[in-house]
Amino acid sequence: MKQLKTTAALAALTLVFAGSAFVAANANAADTPDPNATPAATSSATPSALPGATSSASPTTTPTASPVSTATPSATPTSGTSVVCPVVTSEVTQAQSEVAHTVAAKKLASATAGSKKRYPFGALANQTKYVKTGPSAWTAGFFPGELWLMYQHTGDDRWLKRANQYSAALIPVANDKGTHDLGFMIGVPMGQAANLEPTSKLKRAYLNAEITAAKSLARRYSNTVHAIKSATYNGKWGVIIDSAMNAPMMIQVGQWLGPEGDYLAKEGEQHMLTLAENFIRPNGSTYHRMAFNPKTGALIGPIAGQGLASTSSTWSRGQAWAINGFARAYELTGNTEFLKAAETTANYWMSRVPPGCIPAWDLDVSNNKAPRDSSAAAIAVSGLLTLARNEPSADAAKTYNTYARLTLGTLATPGWLNTNTQNPGILLQQSLNVPALARDGSYVWGDYYFLEALAQIAKSLVNPTPSSAPTSTAPPSSTPTPSGTPPSASPSATPKPSPTD
Repeated sequence: MKQLKTTAALAALTLVFAGSAFVAANANAADTPDPNATPAATSSATPSALPGATSSASPTTTPTASPVSTATPSATPTSGTSVVCPVVTSEVTQAQSEVAHTVAAKKLASATAGSKKRYPFGALANQTKYVKTGPSAWTAGFFPGELWLMYQHTGDDRWLKRANQYSAALIPVANDKGTHDLGFMIGVPMGQAANLEPTSKLKRAYLNAEITAAKSLARRYSNTVHAIKSATYNGKWGVIIDSAMNAPMMIQVGQWLGPEGDYLAKEGEQHMLTLAENFIRPNGSTYHRMAFNPKTGALIGPIAGQGLASTSSTWSRGQAWAINGFARAYELTGNTEFLKAAETTANYWMSRVPPGCIPAWDLDVSNNKAPRDSSAAAIAVSGLLTLARNEPSADAAKTYNTYARLTLGTLATPGWLNTNTQNPGILLQQSLNVPALARDGSYVWGDYYFLEALAQIAKSLVNPTPSSAPTSTAPPSSTPTPSGTPPSASPSATPKPSPTD
């Protein structure tokens, strides 16, 4: 079975394509947009926005058992998902990483002007300033997470000061028992902070925030459903795939605490097992939301959420959350059920999105003008690098690693990387909640995972040489092995926040 999975992953990687309204969000409220937080809509991006890029047809929806190689340039997809692929694919280089961090430095420094208790959320494509939220939004942790990553990259104390300023106001949020998103809100920035902060007193404060957040999250755990409640959806007790990114914080904190934290680790792990059992379809794709009977624990079934056909299609960002969350859970526990879930969801992603390509907002879209979601690509890449670092099969590890570096190579090129617009973000052509809300723009979650993925491979980045020049025919036959993770705990007002993820 392992051989089949590895071969399928390699088969997905060998596919080459020659052509290759907006609301600040809190996932715990009812799923209704806040009209006061909705800027004027802007037109969504099309493939023509990227020089030299076209949409191309995807491979089959399930991985094949033997490698195949195709060249199918097409202006309009004939089946499967709509993707944007560069004419030439190449792995991300040290030079590209430096350009990306230069862009990030300019954008992030500008965004720190003003109150340190107001957190950037996102901006539509034609906007020049972020919409910001208070510290209780599910997205509040990403911006300070970016600042910590900049401090890690540069060692510059100015970034340390900024990161501490924005992290401080989040510490009380760790007590919030009304949200399931504490892994994003607290785990992301405090995980970085606890590892990077040089002062022992502050380091302890950040560690304590993570411990408090894990205990708060545990208050939402049901011993009947064996899961952490996300929210009530259409009157039903619901869980969403995004929660794969929150439960690992419980596992890690439980491991830190020893016997005192055994219940946290157990509940976090059980939540991930419930996701693996109920959210992954036979072909490796994922549901966004599921309803359970809180009295019996029985699965009721999928609930409409994000995606083209939300109970049957595959929301791109949700698939990326799954890859990333299961990879992290496996890294923490060594539980082979999580390895299987990470491999299965990763292989499905690669079967739908060729290496170096960026997907539409849903993996079942068949429309070359569909909005893209570079944030989904960044989140998936981060997860694939975590998976590659822990994958027991050397061949599969190389496959995931190479795929991730090729996609980062695309994200670090102009058109995706914000090198020449006044938008305040780092990655362009991210989507929010298509088609319900205005969409095309830049959002802090995509920017964070882009920088986090670059940090994972920072020590192994190289610049191209004549013998390793980009090619438009096949991915490289070998790839550098990541030298380790960044020193982070995770390998990962104006408008009132409203939910989108």
